[in-house]
Amino acid sequence: MRLVIALFLTSTLIISCQETQVGTYRNENIDPEVLEEVRALDAQVVEALRDNDSEGLKRLMSDDLKASVSEDLSGFMERAQRSIESKQYITVDQYHRVGTANETVALISGTDKDDDYIIQYQSITNESFVSVIAPKREGDTYLLTTFYGRFEDDWKLNIIQFERYTLGGLSSIQLFREAQAELEKGYVVNAFNRMLLGQTCSQPAGEFWQFRIQAEMDAFNDSLTQLAQGSYPMPMVVDTIPTKPIIFQITPQRVDLDICTMIKYVSGINIKDTLALAAENKMLHELARKKFNGIDADVPFIFYRAFNEMPKEGISTPYFGFVRPVDERLL
Repeated sequence: MRLVIALFLTSTLIISCQETQVGTYRNENIDPEVLEEVRALDAQVVEALRDNDSEGLKRLMSDDLKASVSEDLSGFMERAQRSIESKQYITVDQYHRVGTANETVALISGTDKDDDYIIQYQSITNESFVSVIAPKREGDTYLLTTFYGRFEDDWKLNIIQFERYTLGGLSSIQLFREAQAELEKGYVVNAFNRMLLGQTCSQPAGEFWQFRIQAEMDAFNDSLTQLAQGSYPMPMVVDTIPTKPIIFQITPQRVDLDICTMIKYVSGINIKDTLALAAENKMLHELARKKFNGIDADVPFIFYRAFNEMPKEGISTPYFGFVRPVDERLL
């Protein structure tokens, strides 16, 4: 009997040590009881965001988080609600960290794939848990990243992030690879457009997220920006057109899954004189296809906005828009 009791106590001690052993546990390696607790909380977070229930979300927060957020969460809640269409979601990754309070934690998804990432944060408790989940929705993918801390026996929300992960079905990494391919063909504008779009989904967990190849992307973007500015300095006066329109900005324009180009320019023709403006724009369209190599490659349209004055930040400036088909037969 004593031997049985001793073996039982030893087994219990080993299990207890295993449960509290310092380390980072991911997905299937996480203690099932911990996983069940946090998954129940994640479901409540998604439901609160879908229902625009700020009070329900606050009930899940730690005291520190409640103290740090503004009294009015309406901006964050409304943005999330617009993108969360149901209570259903896909779990991308989950991490359980057992360590020490106030440590810097780095969660590494992998070291060999392009889309591997690092999530880094400060854990204020001995145990923390991070869930990366993708609410089910049509169109672009968004990631909801929840950071919990264990306060005595309860898990509480310490950080919450909700940002775009894909745009037009492409992640920041995929847009970067496309940009490289476009630049190899000599399509500087196309490459630049993809990098601009990629920046809008490059941090799906905000400042806490970094892709493994972020340094490579940043170096490419810096080099591409210098090339674009040297090749196409803005503003650009188009002297070959009698009215001398001034191109001041070129940006990407999404059309379904296509990445088209938007050219913004200042015209000396009153934008209310649409006939004269259209004639000028047709000449600009013909020139732009030659000047900006590749902007008509594998896309249906090129977009234009004509202004009578240079827009100022924060001020709405009237313009007239044109959508020019790349297929000349449709002109």
